[in-house]
Amino acid sequence: MARTARQVTAGATNPYDQAVKLQDWFAVTGGFEYDTQVQVGSGSQAIARFLKDKQGFCVHFSFAMAAMARSLGIPARVAVGFAPGSPQADGSVSVGLRDAHAWPELYFEGVGWTRFEPTPNRGSMPSYTLPDTPGSSVPDPARPTQSASAAPSPTPSARESCTPEQRRLDGGCASESPAAALPTDDDGPKWYAILAWALAGLAVLVLPLAPMLWRLRTRSVRLGAHGRGDADALPHTLAVWQELTDTAWDFGIVPDESQTPRKAAARIVRLGSLDATAAASVHRVANAVEQVLYAPQPRPTAGLTDDVRRAAAGLSAAVGRPTRLRALVAPRSTVRVLWAVSAWWSGVRERALALRPAWRKASGQQG
Repeated sequence: MARTARQVTAGATNPYDQAVKLQDWFAVTGGFEYDTQVQVGSGSQAIARFLKDKQGFCVHFSFAMAAMARSLGIPARVAVGFAPGSPQADGSVSVGLRDAHAWPELYFEGVGWTRFEPTPNRGSMPSYTLPDTPGSSVPDPARPTQSASAAPSPTPSARESCTPEQRRLDGGCASESPAAALPTDDDGPKWYAILAWALAGLAVLVLPLAPMLWRLRTRSVRLGAHGRGDADALPHTLAVWQELTDTAWDFGIVPDESQTPRKAAARIVRLGSLDATAAASVHRVANAVEQVLYAPQPRPTAGLTDDVRRAAAGLSAAVGRPTRLRALVAPRSTVRVLWAVSAWWSGVRERALALRPAWRKASGQQG
């Protein structure tokens, strides 16, 4: 996808020109066809299949253009809403689910989020993306004012039913009536298809951030507000210790569960090349763990949360930028999620196997 985006935008001198080239490729020059009968699919493979088959409807075009724009470093999002509806005899306009539509919006510094229309025969290309050089055969539409909205126009556009070729001809759709530009009952994508593609696109954008989001949530829970009474000393102290060892793991220090807290702390200090302040914080947390594990009466220790944060700052300061970035975006300790899922699945299988003889016995009695 990224390679295709670079090929399509070759020769563009700025992000805006790249965006226009992407729009024109989808809507005019790329050989794409508007088709509501194609399979929706999901994830990045659906976008790759769409770019290969070149058939789809608005959500395919919108998410594909947004993904390609992001691969070029242009912030992009997909807006989901409605195209202009059908004019009624009383002068009102009826808008229903058949008018559901999606379009990409790209962000440009100093301008903001800007609408584009890559879907052929659906919606209208924004006038600011059409060429207006002298001698061009394309009509010169009125440019939007600074206060004009980038959202779809509330009134029907005569350009909506234009074919890609007619859009590039002089006055190719000028004589069309507004009603001719509106979709019929059968040409719009179903609302659930748009929803499915919206969720799929969201998953494509969010999934790479899932480890980081899970890690931030876990850290917040472990270091968050807990009871500070004697009864809470053990779970809180062990949660703080788990956070400390997982933080060290994120920076490349794999935990050794066979070691005592004191030896594990010394190992973190040594492998993490911690300064005196961070090292003291690590040892204080380890001492608190030994106290709640082995003392006759566990007691809460104040300041453990701050100690973990100081230790994390020391670990971060001792490594290079790539390691810090990986610890943030792809923390190693998230493998615990896979371990937990695997353990849960093993438990489910064991319970199912244990129940199987009872099922067979019951089945035999019924027979």
